[in-house]
Amino acid sequence: MKAPSKKSKREAPLRSDEKASFIASAIRHDIIFGRFRPRERLLEEELSERFDAGRHVIRAALEELERMEMVVRRPSRGAVVADHTPQEIEQLYEMREILQREAALRIPLPASKDLVEKLRSLNEEFSKSFRAGRLAEASDINDKFHRTLFEACGNPYLADSIEQYWVKTSAMHSYAIGTPGSAERSHSEHLGIIEAAEKGERDLLIQRCLDHMRPALNSYLQAQRAFNVGST
Repeated sequence: MKAPSKKSKREAPLRSDEKASFIASAIRHDIIFGRFRPRERLLEEELSERFDAGRHVIRAALEELERMEMVVRRPSRGAVVADHTPQEIEQLYEMREILQREAALRIPLPASKDLVEKLRSLNEEFSKSFRAGRLAEASDINDKFHRTLFEACGNPYLADSIEQYWVKTSAMHSYAIGTPGSAERSHSEHLGIIEAAEKGERDLLIQRCLDHMRPALNSYLQAQRAFNVGST
């Protein structure tokens, strides 16, 4: 007797809050990789059609992005992609430098074998993702690499402050992942950070953490200048 065929299980539909978070993440990646430009309007009707979601879900997603400071609401224009002046960007990065320097001062060195293995594993995942063209995945893994590193400082409030400014600058520090050669450089710089932590070289660790921030920032500022010239 022939066994009955198994029916494939249907995935349970996402709850409204889960769908809003999924949509927010998708739009966040669109902003990070330049598919949505600074000051560009995010039309609820278009987003509702694209994601097959009600307007209330789209608004919840935009509110989540607004809390990340990636989207702002403007009178008569609705939600638009956030834009920062070069001075504001430098000030945001100055805050990141202050916080990350302090965290690097507090990470126990030489770094534990467990921390080193986690960082190496994440860096290899990062490499595989960007080489396969999975940029959104590479961006998320890059986030996790830095979160894992700075959480090792042992102060959850400091780590949380770093995370807040990391999110505020996500469109800036992730921009270079899609730029030829930049992701490879990030992978190499990650290895340098891991090496300094593993060997217990505090000053070198601090310097490599700070130097690692600048190439992505410079790439973003260059792209922003080109965009501003093109939009005038």
